[in-house]
Amino acid sequence: MTDSPQSMITAELRNWVGRKSPLIQLEIMSASDVRRYLDATGDANPLWLDDEFARASGYQRRLLPPTLVGWVPFSMKEGDSADSTDMRRQLPLPDGYTNVRNAGSETEWLHPAYVGEQLSAHSHIVDIVARQGRAGFGIYITQEEQILNSRQQIVMLRRHTVAIFPEKKFSDQQQSGK
Repeated sequence: MTDSPQSMITAELRNWVGRKSPLIQLEIMSASDVRRYLDATGDANPLWLDDEFARASGYQRRLLPPTLVGWVPFSMKEGDSADSTDMRRQLPLPDGYTNVRNAGSETEWLHPAYVGEQLSAHSHIVDIVARQGRAGFGIYITQEEQILNSRQQIVMLRRHTVAIFPEKKFSDQQQSGK
């Protein structure tokens, strides 16, 4: 295992700061996707369900729920990392660093996204640092993610940090008394 936070951030890992993912086209979300979202969450906002209500509220038509928009591009399955905008899955981390924790997220919604609209996404690594935490030395990776609408306007801008720690096995926890 590595002795200090500074030695954990290798030149190879540091070279990822500033790296950008390609712009990828997202799967188009339909009215049936919104219905499944509604069934799962109970969020029956008429902006997601009623074109007339959305138009009367100043929009072109029904909106996609922001939570649904923000979740889709960053919910890739483990095997999808080559096509993902989530570059954190591609980083050359030290062996055993697999315990991923959310360390904070800030999201801004800048433009609406509409049912049936083609959205795209990309991201870039903003920062990588290592520091001591209660779970040991952690690697903190900050990534900025953008979702764009069909007019290439930013719909969502998110800055998200994850902390990655060495995986602790149950036997390690028993030996340390935790």
